[in-house]
Amino acid sequence: MPVSEVHHVAMTVSDVDRAADFYERALGYRRTLRTEVGGPGIEVSLGLPAGTTGRVQYLQGPSRVGQLELIEWNGVKTRTATAGHLELGTFLLSFEVPRDELDDLHRRLTELGAQCLSAPNRVLLDNYGYITAFAARDLDGNLLEFVSLPSREEILARRRGSGD
Repeated sequence: MPVSEVHHVAMTVSDVDRAADFYERALGYRRTLRTEVGGPGIEVSLGLPAGTTGRVQYLQGPSRVGQLELIEWNGVKTRTATAGHLELGTFLLSFEVPRDELDDLHRRLTELGAQCLSAPNRVLLDNYGYITAFAARDLDGNLLEFVSLPSREEILARRRGSGD
């Protein structure tokens, strides 16, 4: 029995309000559920240490699938991932963006203080086609990818050998 699509991704952030403002302004996501979490129920279900509490802000894009859950846990926050994110665990969050919006998004992210690792770059993926993408780190250093994908017709044409 298959499981449904990814409903949301939870990210630990150093300041939930600052992070929510960033994703609202950078991606156009809108704030939805805001809550505080803690207590034995969440500690047991998520395997958290006793006494852990957090402030949570959900953000939603154009659909109800693929929401972001930003969590600011109580206590000290540290970043342990290497610069290349070579540790086990989530590597990056990827967002599909229309090609004609990538340059404006790159500019907006830079203005909001994100570290863009390159300009939008066109890359050919074998048996798939050309993508245009760039990566950026949000204000807490989380790696984000923004990618424009080929259409289904372009992918099929490439696989038939008649693509660009």
